[in-house]
Amino acid sequence: MDYGPEPKSWEEGPAELRMNWSDGHVSRHPYQDLRAACPCAVCREEKKPGRLRKAIPADVRPSQIGRVGRYAITFVWSDGHQTGIYTYELLRELCACADCPGVR
Repeated sequence: MDYGPEPKSWEEGPAELRMNWSDGHVSRHPYQDLRAACPCAVCREEKKPGRLRKAIPADVRPSQIGRVGRYAITFVWSDGHQTGIYTYELLRELCACADCPGVR
């Protein structure tokens, strides 16, 4: 089964994650944007209209990054959050490089 492009490696910079993909693309992901885009059920519920959102610290960064099978990455964030599973497809949509329209 072909899952599409996969990250071959990643580099943790001071403010963003850079991912090197199997198709040659290099994506940029500011940490605060990644944390704000967390797809877990709790964070998705907080994003509904009328819900009080928790502030995401400006200095948030991953303390751990791990693969989930061949389709996703999970993060343990410096603010303690750790339940989001970021699919490769979502990570490509969130890319903040100049070549990608992304979801900003």
